Amino acid sequence: MHDVAWWWYFGGSLLDALIGPNLFFPGEPFLLAAGYLLSHGAIYGVLAVLAGGFIGDQISFFIGRRFGARGRRWLVSKFNKTKRPIAKARLILQTKGPWIVTASRLLGPVAWIMPFIAGSYAMRWSTFTLYSSIGLILGVGQFTLAGFFIGKGVDVIPSWQAIGLFFQEHSVLLTAGLISLLATVILYRVYRWRKWLLITFCWLTALGAANYYHFFHSDAYQIEWLSKAQANSNITALQDDKITLDNLSYTVYPGLSPVYKAQPINIVLYGEHPSTLMEELGWVKNKTFSRDTLNLSQYLELIAKQQPPISDLYWNQQPQLLAYQIKGDLINRRHIRWWFAGKSEQTGQDIWVASISYDNRLKLAHYKGLITILHGIDPDTDQERDTLMKNAEVLAWRTELRNLAEPIAFSKSNHYFSDGKVAVIMPN
Repeated sequence: MHDVAWWWYFGGSLLDALIGPNLFFPGEPFLLAAGYLLSHGAIYGVLAVLAGGFIGDQISFFIGRRFGARGRRWLVSKFNKTKRPIAKARLILQTKGPWIVTASRLLGPVAWIMPFIAGSYAMRWSTFTLYSSIGLILGVGQFTLAGFFIGKGVDVIPSWQAIGLFFQEHSVLLTAGLISLLATVILYRVYRWRKWLLITFCWLTALGAANYYHFFHSDAYQIEWLSKAQANSNITALQDDKITLDNLSYTVYPGLSPVYKAQPINIVLYGEHPSTLMEELGWVKNKTFSRDTLNLSQYLELIAKQQPPISDLYWNQQPQLLAYQIKGDLINRRHIRWWFAGKSEQTGQDIWVASISYDNRLKLAHYKGLITILHGIDPDTDQERDTLMKNAEVLAWRTELRNLAEPIAFSKSNHYFSDGKVAVIMPN
């Protein structure tokens, strides 16, 4: 399938959209194949089926515009099974307007003749093109998405366990959203010009209350609750685990359920507790919500000292055991989180892994089941890794860079970039 040229996908989608051939030519296999191709990293199949569908719709529209009623009569006489779809398409086109052009891609046989009918009833070309393009994306998208899942395998679809974890972790946010939605409906019906101001205030208050409850009163950070998630994952590192660096995961996430963007594990420490390295380098230990009990007044005191708690990250569904920072201000700071990974299979030495990055802004973030304001990291995480490694070398620690992780490009789905190398640090 990877050797099939783009025109194969284009031609299949074109014939599926072109009035006449589409009455007996099935286009779904080509759309599924394009999705399967996408699951293996090639996008040209999806672009080809979109282009073929768009051009097929346009040709069908102009055939309808050119031949009009005579074309409809000819079509019915040659293909009797189009009589009912044409009558149905005419009725819904007159009653629902251009939106039905969008929905027609999802209505089975109606999709065969809708572009032709829209042209024959003199719908404006610009209107047809806009709404049919939306429908094309929806109609083609459903089959390419199915092909994508087939290519990835069924385990790309979340398990019931993962879905349950998502709802458990997001319970506070979902409750706040539901309350705000109900309040929005009531306020919209009761008030007039003030309704949008009140609705906005309602949502902001609900999100603020959800944040306050989550951080200072909920059980979201109880180790017992986290332990259940760790046990279910079946990948928690234990004290007597024997590991190699090649079989470790090198990504961490700001939550437990599988819906978050990754950050990198980019430091490995061999044979020493992280506190030794951190003290020598002048890093300051931080409070975290998962390891420290904090109330609002304590949180504000830490803010006043310009040393706010570090938000939790999860490696193999474990919150960090230790967190440190180079003291900066409330916006800019360097920070590092440490996890115990196990003991080396070769030497029996302890292995710790860490994620180091640099905060340089505030942003609205999806974090541990909440929408909240957090620090945003500098995308160049490699720079912080290299700086720590060089500073450790000055203090006579042995260091080396190893190709243990995957290279990452900065994009909408990845908010950092990396060459995939990990700094391995060992005492001299």
